[in-house]
Amino acid sequence: MMSRNRFAIALAGLTLSAVATTGCNGNRSDAPPVHLNWNMDFQQKLEAQEANEFFADGRASRPQVEGTIARGQLKTDKHLHEGRGFDGLLVDELPKQIELSPELLERGEERYNIYCQPCHDQSGQGLGPAATRGGGFKVAPANLHKKELQPAPLGHFYSVITYGKGTMLPYAAQIPVEDRWAIAAWVRVLQNHGRTKGWDKAVATTAAAAPAAPAEPAKDDAAEHEAAKGGSQ
Repeated sequence: MMSRNRFAIALAGLTLSAVATTGCNGNRSDAPPVHLNWNMDFQQKLEAQEANEFFADGRASRPQVEGTIARGQLKTDKHLHEGRGFDGLLVDELPKQIELSPELLERGEERYNIYCQPCHDQSGQGLGPAATRGGGFKVAPANLHKKELQPAPLGHFYSVITYGKGTMLPYAAQIPVEDRWAIAAWVRVLQNHGRTKGWDKAVATTAAAAPAAPAEPAKDDAAEHEAAKGGSQ
């Protein structure tokens, strides 16, 4: 008797499972869906970009309250967040929160090679693959070693990364504040390294990246010597 009950329960479970599986096949029906919990499907809330007649402007999204600042967006440290001092001038030192260290330079090199190298190349001469392939840019990327940028303060490079300059778009959305300072420090390292290498004379054009003309094959020393002897006779 007990075994029959177990068999009946098992059979009923299989039948219910089969029915439930059939109901999830996505078959079309004109009947309205079954809402087991109405509060989950129909909530009394306002969604972003939704119309709402309760407010005079008809929008569910409300403007930010005047005079308020979102949490984490109070940027009172102009040196850290803008690269400028209290006098409004660009600074030439790292913020007090960021210490110059091998780890910082390593991070700066890594971030530079991700975000800056495609245009400015790994050495900073402005000969990156994005600038020298496929026609390049109408306005060439800056050579970071040119004489006008050699005396530029660290804040200048931080500001350019943050706000962009000329045809270069800002990278504030992609690069956090600390990484921007790390990149600025790495640019200074590249400048110091390039002073003795003549990198300030690089011209960022597609012609500059064109392969050099093949060199003439070297003449055989013996043949050249014989030709010289014949000419002297």
